Amino acid sequence: MTARVYLHVGAPKSGTTYLQRVLEQNRTVLADAGVLVAGERHLDRIHAAMVVREDDRLESLPPRASEAWQRLVTEIRDWRGEVAILSYELFAGASAAQAQAALADLDGIETHVVITARDFGRAVPSAWQERLKFALTTRLEDWKPKPGKAGTRSEWGWRTMDPSGVAARWGSGLPPERVHVVTVPGEAGDGQELWRRFAAACRIDVPALDPVVERANESLGVVAAELLRRVNEKVRAPITGNREQALWLRDTLAHGILVDLGREQIGVTDEQFADAEKRSRKAIAALAEAGYDVQGDLADLRASRPDARLPGDATQAELLDAAVETIVRLLLLVRERTHERDAKQGVPGVLAEDGSRLAAVGKGMLRRVTAPRLERRADDLRARIADLEAEVARSRALHLRVAELSDVVTELLLPAQDTDGRVTAKALNTYRNDSL
Repeated sequence: MTARVYLHVGAPKSGTTYLQRVLEQNRTVLADAGVLVAGERHLDRIHAAMVVREDDRLESLPPRASEAWQRLVTEIRDWRGEVAILSYELFAGASAAQAQAALADLDGIETHVVITARDFGRAVPSAWQERLKFALTTRLEDWKPKPGKAGTRSEWGWRTMDPSGVAARWGSGLPPERVHVVTVPGEAGDGQELWRRFAAACRIDVPALDPVVERANESLGVVAAELLRRVNEKVRAPITGNREQALWLRDTLAHGILVDLGREQIGVTDEQFADAEKRSRKAIAALAEAGYDVQGDLADLRASRPDARLPGDATQAELLDAAVETIVRLLLLVRERTHERDAKQGVPGVLAEDGSRLAAVGKGMLRRVTAPRLERRADDLRARIADLEAEVARSRALHLRVAELSDVVTELLLPAQDTDGRVTAKALNTYRNDSL
């Protein structure tokens, strides 16, 4: 039975994707060591966070989405091992009342809250980028993260990026030693230090675990970010709403193409830096005073400022070059999709790819764009398989019960001596006719 559960509740853009990939890659190794990685499907964790935050977007989703949190709670309670870990960054947006309601569902289990957090100054352009991927048109120079008092839908503001506020809401009913703040190391840290800090917070000591995973860099360079912002100004229906924007602006354009058009860092304005620096000092003081368990150094949270351009500094020539390259890559993507569609339909004249560099680029983009949809389909199939396996298990249990009852009937109703079996057969037939 689960004795301890660690809820990794955020924050966004604080290495959460990396940590979740390590957990997923080592799911079997951890299970063998008695540690459950809760949630077979990432989509279930997304929906569970929506349930906890009472997100009204659930009304437009299938009923299964509204049951996601309770399914995860049941999975955690039914775990045969000692420890469970549930990780998803947008739990961070929950109100104090919503967080306490979620913790109450885990009553009886020693519950810990884990919060990962990063340099406040670098969090600002990261949050702006994430909003760009959902059609934001505001220039970075004119943008401010929403304040901590904003509602639970403020997924890319100080409500989720400030660990002191997240810890106060999620940890208000917990002893301070059960609230763990894990700081993201500065650039000087090695690639696995964040995992070591997270593992220490969750008391994970599994020698066979492999923390090396492929990292997906989803950050845009300064020119690509400004190009996406300008595209957003022209985007219109049907690319509206979160689903359409996620598929076409985020997955196809931003992650599929623009991330490869340069890695130049994005700077912040004087006003943005001053605000981040002030907030970071207040957060560090609040976390230290609260007495939470800190893995890393609270100084890692202090706002720093990269020597970098602002998106508005991108020249027209740079934007034109990036736009032309984007069009070329989109053409390759359309071509690749068309060839695959025609090949599946058996259209004559479709030749095998010649292995050229452009074809390889197209295939790579296709994999990046279609991978999320294939993963969702695979998640649905895995869920269906799990349901079927559960049904098989119930059928086996029923057959065993029937066999046990038959044995009892044989012992209680049949004569001790039945050398030729005729009495036995007659009695069993009578039993079946009268009872089944």
